[in-house]
Amino acid sequence: MRGIFVRMNLKGVFIFFSLLVSFLSCDNTLVVTAPFQDIPVVYGALNPNSDTQYVRVGRAFLGQDGPNGGINNPDSLYYNDLVLELQAFKDNGDLFWTKALKTTQDIPKDSGLFTNQGHRLYSLVIPEFTLNDNRLDWSYKLLLKKDTLSNAFASAETPIVKDFRIKRPNFQGTQRFSFTSSKGAEIEFYQAVNARIYQGYVDFLYMEMPDGAQNDSTRHSVRYFLPYTIGSSLNGGSYLSTSLSYESYYTFLSEVIPVKPGYMRFFRGFSVHLTAGSDDLATYISVSQPSNTILQDPPFFTNVENGAGIFASRVGLDRPNIGLTSASMDSLIFGRMTCPLRFAKASFLDTLTCN
Repeated sequence: MRGIFVRMNLKGVFIFFSLLVSFLSCDNTLVVTAPFQDIPVVYGALNPNSDTQYVRVGRAFLGQDGPNGGINNPDSLYYNDLVLELQAFKDNGDLFWTKALKTTQDIPKDSGLFTNQGHRLYSLVIPEFTLNDNRLDWSYKLLLKKDTLSNAFASAETPIVKDFRIKRPNFQGTQRFSFTSSKGAEIEFYQAVNARIYQGYVDFLYMEMPDGAQNDSTRHSVRYFLPYTIGSSLNGGSYLSTSLSYESYYTFLSEVIPVKPGYMRFFRGFSVHLTAGSDDLATYISVSQPSNTILQDPPFFTNVENGAGIFASRVGLDRPNIGLTSASMDSLIFGRMTCPLRFAKASFLDTLTCN
């Protein structure tokens, strides 16, 4: 019995010291300073339907001054003499051309904590790029160099996302959304070649004016963002769909359009905008979403070799001038959710609205 007791004590001592060593070996110290590291951060999405391409290149920093040490120092955010080149490769892999990007500050920078020097971007103008059908079959590689004679210290490559088409509402004749149907207002589109992720928005256009003062009318719009949709293939062809339900969309309108007593409003149409993004862009967006678990640190993803960020491709599609069915128009004017907004329609004898 005594032997068993001794063995149990020895076992307990062993477990205790094992836990102690494990505890002491865990270093939870938050490191806020570190030796400076030169890590380029790239953000770019090539658009085959634009003759001008933009790429943003910055640099990550930590340094001995901590996370706020370089916020007002442009050298901590930008490269002074960076050479940025874009290469186009034909579908057989042969290099077709190499073009240098130039720095620009054409796009304003939002106000904030960091340097107010400006929003430094790199742009490349390729005349008649959108007229060249071969551009859609090329792949593109971005090179970051310290000078024109040096090898690239970072790079990224992407295929181009080809154009895609909308199926519903189509471009033939007058198209109308029906929010009173069982499926709601449907949006269907064909998948694009080399695209994986799709996202867009719907603009609701309307006019408002004081009662009896048509000359004082003003035009307005509100934007409804569609959810992200992941495509099933990179080969294009098959179609995806999304829909707007009566309950959700009319509730949205009732919340974002303010009630204005003494004013009357008139519906002026919908405009649909869709964007298709490449496979790497889909992965980057997916892993960058906020975590819904106790694990707060998302996985790190980049397609920039020796750097961070994303270099991808995207293409957009617009479908303007979409109307409303008669039943959906009546719901907009007289429905319980949007009645206080005082939308109206003209009849043969009078203007009808919800009073």
